[in-house]
Amino acid sequence: MKGLVIVSHGLLAAGMLDSAKLFLGSELPQVKACCLKADDSPEAFGDQIQQAIDEVNTGEGAIVFADLFGGTPFNQTLPLLSDQIDCIAGINFAMLLEYLSKRTFEEVDLPSIVQGGQQNIIEAKGYLSTLTLDDDD
Repeated sequence: MKGLVIVSHGLLAAGMLDSAKLFLGSELPQVKACCLKADDSPEAFGDQIQQAIDEVNTGEGAIVFADLFGGTPFNQTLPLLSDQIDCIAGINFAMLLEYLSKRTFEEVDLPSIVQGGQQNIIEAKGYLSTLTLDDDD
């Protein structure tokens, strides 16, 4: 099973991991959160990401979920990419839950994780306007 490192500005990564535990249980193996603080240097944060990857990678590799494309957490992940290390930027909670729930049982297709995350982004009023009511109500 591939390890997972969630990286973000502020405490978003830790909060997402904490919320995932409500759905999937408190024991999520091979998962770490790295939270960039205002006083962290980019280089020190890159070292923190590398250490987290090393901790969750048991030989099958790791995936880094970053909060924002082009931000420091994403940018500090780029030099760490390899045949075994992947990164997805723009993480949302639906993507995280889908990945964590599938990774134990199957090889996870990263493009499908991205697609699932995109499909969970809706504007509520627009969505509700597409629903039709049953005439029998």
